[in-house]
Amino acid sequence: MQWLYRADALGGDHMRSRLWKLNRSCWTGASLFALAASVGAQDQPMAAPTENAWTFSVTPYFWMAGQSGTIRVGQVIPAQNVNAKFSDIWHNLNFGAMGTFEARKGRWGIIVDGFYVSVSKTSDPILGGQLGTAKLQLDNGVLQVAGAYRVLESDTTPVDVLAGFRYTNLHTTLSFSPSALLPAGVERGRDVSWVDGLVGIRATYQFSEKWSVTGYADVGAGGSNFAWQLVAAAFWNLTKSVNLAGGYRILAQDYNSSSFYYDIRTAGPFAGVRIRF
Repeated sequence: MQWLYRADALGGDHMRSRLWKLNRSCWTGASLFALAASVGAQDQPMAAPTENAWTFSVTPYFWMAGQSGTIRVGQVIPAQNVNAKFSDIWHNLNFGAMGTFEARKGRWGIIVDGFYVSVSKTSDPILGGQLGTAKLQLDNGVLQVAGAYRVLESDTTPVDVLAGFRYTNLHTTLSFSPSALLPAGVERGRDVSWVDGLVGIRATYQFSEKWSVTGYADVGAGGSNFAWQLVAAAFWNLTKSVNLAGGYRILAQDYNSSSFYYDIRTAGPFAGVRIRF
């Protein structure tokens, strides 16, 4: 974190305050779709096939989440509270992509879910322009892989148990534009990643041919101190192979190291389209 000490020496308390506000804004976008990594577990489980054959589904989705909790980056800046609405995160979003793939044969299933999101924010001129402007960019990728076993075979109330892992990676880049104090500008980057094992349960109730609801919960740990997730969703069958989904999701992650503390709860509504084949 040498660049943090360099910035502190150049700008003192005033600059440190500016950089923290910039840093916090981007970090709060890190888990926009939350660190959104086990949405595969959120989707309505595929009904048991009538034959012992593979069935598949692909689900693009969008999570309109806000964040709350505590973040600390490095040793210079103390831990700070975070309370960001989805509109704040959306304003700083550069790019986001996410989706889920599920395969099932009989009672067994495989769920692969991933997302990538990039957010950034550029500051106002620092020290009257003597230090130019600072841009902080955060790239966040999450990949979850889980195996599922259907403990209750039912046309109306199927229940699955899941076990797998979730990989989280955060990459941040801080760059200063060319200025009087930094004629060539400067750029520094940092990576943080961890892997958690997880176990979960997913259950569905089929109200009718068109409507169903799903509940999902998981807990995990390993690289992080503790993580948990809750999901409630409703599904409408547009056709036999296309489902529209909407619901609410909460993902909490508590990770701590000597140079990075991330205790964040990401929550909000989500929507998606599931295509079966």
